[in-house]
Amino acid sequence: MSSSQLSIVVGGADCTLQVEPLHAAHLPRLQAGESSALLPRLQTLLLQGLIARAESLFPVLPWIRQPRALVALESDQLRALVELRPHNRQGTCWRLALEDISTPSQHSRAQVLSTLLKESLLGAHPRSRSWVIRCPSQDRDQIEVLRELGFQPLRRTRLWSRASTPSPMPTELGDGCIWSPLNRRSAPLLWPLEQASASSHQRQIVDRRCNDLLDQCGAGSGVLLGKGDNGPIALAGLLRIDRGPDGARCELVRDLAWDERLNRALPAVLDRLHREQPDLKLLCNEEDRPLNALLERAGWNSIGEELLLGRSLWRRQIQPRQRPNSLQLESVLGRLQPQRPPLPTPSLGRR
Repeated sequence: MSSSQLSIVVGGADCTLQVEPLHAAHLPRLQAGESSALLPRLQTLLLQGLIARAESLFPVLPWIRQPRALVALESDQLRALVELRPHNRQGTCWRLALEDISTPSQHSRAQVLSTLLKESLLGAHPRSRSWVIRCPSQDRDQIEVLRELGFQPLRRTRLWSRASTPSPMPTELGDGCIWSPLNRRSAPLLWPLEQASASSHQRQIVDRRCNDLLDQCGAGSGVLLGKGDNGPIALAGLLRIDRGPDGARCELVRDLAWDERLNRALPAVLDRLHREQPDLKLLCNEEDRPLNALLERAGWNSIGEELLLGRSLWRRQIQPRQRPNSLQLESVLGRLQPQRPPLPTPSLGRR
């Protein structure tokens, strides 16, 4: 946030709706049923917010990594939370995550979300030029609020989960495939797949570079590599998304052309990851039918759909139309004339 003192009040004195940056005084206001799951996350966000304020003291820093958090309070009760995390290191694109904390009693849910989102955009980082957010496709309140604020749908994704029952022992990946964690060596191989999974409009909004993938490394993130004619090639990849209230999340991406090696190698990789993270959720492009069918055959269950929406302040750069060449034929031919006078033609006759 541009200022840690931001506080917005909506309504009268008897039914105020406030939006404030998250601080320590908010934590005791959590109700008993909310504290067990939400309190550790708020404590982490609070610590990261302190680091973010320190970052704001050095505006010349070339990268921004720490998230911000705002909360909506109704009559001193926490109602909703929004997290703002940099989606690229330049800080030009931020991803938002909305979360309900408790049910409002004096305002509608849509009003709480709208007020919270408006203030998060107004108090955004000075470098921010675009924002992206994921929300369930059935959440009409959130979608309507986002559309009113100028967010446009970018992509529809399907959310996959797997039962906690033990899975069989993992099979070999086969065909010379290997699983590589996401790092500086594997990121350039995954980068074309990440770009292919997004439309040109989405790529313009997120404004990412290859090095931005490294901010998503960690548990679950990696690249499935296969043998190519000129060395290893990326067949598919997993990119970790911020842990949500329902557990860890990873986005599954692949190349535009379907590779038959995925039929064996990808389910084996997902089996390994599921044993390491039983609450792992996968996000897959809704339009990628072969990949969704493979997940279903591998024992994953579709548990919902999400929309990725974006809002941008960027203006599409339009090249000025070139004026038609109005040069006359004579002027064109004139350029072809030699710059020196022609040499005399030698005579073959007698002198």
